[in-house]
This record gives sequence, structure tokens and C-alpha cells, in this order.
Amino acid sequence: MKWKTILFLAFIFLTVFVIYLTTLDRKIYYLNLGDEIALEDSNYGGWIQDYLKSKGKLEKYVSEFSEEDFRTTDLIRAIEDNRKVYSNGTNIALKNALIKADLVTLSIGSNDIYYKITTASPRECYEYMDQILVDLENLFVIMRAYCKEDIVMLNYYNSYQERYDEIFEYMNDKLEDLSKVYQIHIIDIRDIMKENTMENRLPDREEYQSIYERIQNVIDTEIFR
Repeated sequence: MKWKTILFLAFIFLTVFVIYLTTLDRKIYYLNLGDEIALEDSNYGGWIQDYLKSKGKLEKYVSEFSEEDFRTTDLIRAIEDNRKVYSNGTNIALKNALIKADLVTLSIGSNDIYYKITTASPRECYEYMDQILVDLENLFVIMRAYCKEDIVMLNYYNSYQERYDEIFEYMNDKLEDLSKVYQIHIIDIRDIMKENTMENRLPDREEYQSIYERIQNVIDTEIFR
């Protein structure tokens, strides 16, 4: 009888402990990575930071790894080299940031596409796009080696208006396929950015707000669920 009582109490303790762990008020380490779309002062990253703060959920926000004109291979190299930045009074290594991150937002690959799209023949252009996709998969592999949590990535919009639509659709379809393999949330921004031109490729404040709102929806439904 005594052993039954001990086992019963142990079961109750373990049950309560598991419930405690699953309901623990977890803070979110937020890493914003990518090219100039992620780099702009008025970008979605700042709004996400403020939103997490308002919920009492922000542990840390790191955005210093983003760079203008960043390409996919540049980000791969930054991870492999374990690049370090100074953020909020501390030195941070990229691999460690990826390990700690509960949320990563990612904007990468657009510079790769625009680099070649106007100078190559159609056949050469698609060959180049396939190489970009290989680089993207290599990036996802190395990111997933360190980050096991939520990654949210922007897809690609066509600043050439109707020209090259087929190429951008091809890239976005392939990106969607890769995202399923590596469990990455894709934010479709094509309808948000449809009026942009090559002279004005970056989002304006209203467009950044719309991108933020879509990322916030992923946070609410996937991270805060």
C-alpha cells in the first residue's frame, strides 16, 4: 500500500512538472537576417521587436548581421566563418545567435536574381536560377544545423513589372518546395510590392507595415499557439 501511495504521488509530481514546463512563459530571441530589405531602419524587424516587447515576450533582438547587397553565398560564408557583431553592448557570433534564436526572419536571394536576369539568355537565365536554388538549399541546410526553431522568409517580387514574370514565378514555386522540406514559413509579398520598379525596389513604410502584419500573423498562429 505504501509503495502504491509513493508511486501515485510521484506520478502527480511528474504530471504537474510537465504541465509547468509546457506552460512556461518563454521569452523569444529574435534574429533578423538578410539583405537591404532586412537592413532598412524602418523595416519589419523593428515592428516585430516592438510587438514582442508589448507582449512581454522579447528576450533579445539582433539585426546587425544584415548587409546591403547581401547574396545567398555571402550569408552562407558569414555563417561558416561564424561572423561576429557588436549588439546591445555584447559581442555576438552568428552561429551562437542561430542556436539561441526562437524566431529568425530572412530576406535573401533577390540580389542574386537581379544580378543576372537582364543580361543572360533565357536558357542561361534558368540555369543561373537553378544555381541560386542550390545555394538557397545549402543555406537552409547550414541554418537548420544550428537553428531548430521558426524561420520566416520573404519570397521574391518582380520590380520589372510584367517582364520576367515567368522567372519570378519559377523561383517562388521552387522556394515554396524547399520551404516544405526545411520547415520554413514563406511570406508572400508579391501583391504588397507589385507597384515597385527597378528605380524604387525597396518597400516604403506602408509596404513594410503590410509585410510586418503577415509575419505577425505567423508569430500569433505558429509561435504563440
